[in-house]
Amino acid sequence: MNAPVSADRREEAPVAPGFLQRRISEWRELALFLRRHWLIATLVLLLYVAAKHWLWVNVTPSLPYRLVWLDYGAQPQRGELMVYRFSGQPLPDMGYLDGVPFFKRVAGVPGDRIEVEDRVVRVAGVRVGYAKPHTRQGQPLDPISAGVVPEGHLFGQADSDDSFDSRYAQSGLVPMSRVIGVAHVIF
Repeated sequence: MNAPVSADRREEAPVAPGFLQRRISEWRELALFLRRHWLIATLVLLLYVAAKHWLWVNVTPSLPYRLVWLDYGAQPQRGELMVYRFSGQPLPDMGYLDGVPFFKRVAGVPGDRIEVEDRVVRVAGVRVGYAKPHTRQGQPLDPISAGVVPEGHLFGQADSDDSFDSRYAQSGLVPMSRVIGVAHVIF
């Protein structure tokens, strides 16, 4: 009869490298490869954060851009994209609340003249769009008043005619204190 072998006296038989051992070896190599590259990715991300550049996603049709990096604290100039926190009159049926980030292009800077004629809005002599009389849900919208863009404010415009931007009194001009930064298009 065979007597049981104690655990400390057991010898392991040599195992020929087979399919399973090769797969285990490949997975270990892959894990090591990914770990090394994740370290590099983490360092790049930390540098990116240190430079105060953040990725933002635009999910609305108001601008054709979906992914941008944001230069926090940068002051936007005419023609640049900006991200700001909404501070106009909230429209309950549109779901806009104070502080919601908006992406818009700077169409007017302090000192630019705003003209409104038959709901067509011009800034510095350039047509920026038609101010529609109501939202898609039927809530009335008022065009912005004619005048001059005051110091500390910007006129924000979107590429879409359906966008809720500075053409409307309810949205109004963008206070510079609400600007988060300048957006640079990735795609």
